[in-house]
Amino acid sequence: MADTTYRIVHREDDSFAVEIKRVGALPQTAAGFATEAAAKGWIAQDERLCSVSDPFGPQAGRRWRSV
Repeated sequence: MADTTYRIVHREDDSFAVEIKRVGALPQTAAGFATEAAAKGWIAQDERLCSVSDPFGPQAGRRWRSV
């Protein structure tokens, strides 16, 4: 999302956290990442999930059939 910013923070215990700021929402922190790469991977996944209207709904083009 264009209105979301992420910042990776190196914490005192050598873990990493991601600070998330979304327009119209309170700032959040996702903590407990062992590496900076893990934090970056989480950011990429969050961006993908936020880019679709319903990330847990059926995929486009897939039809559900009753048995």
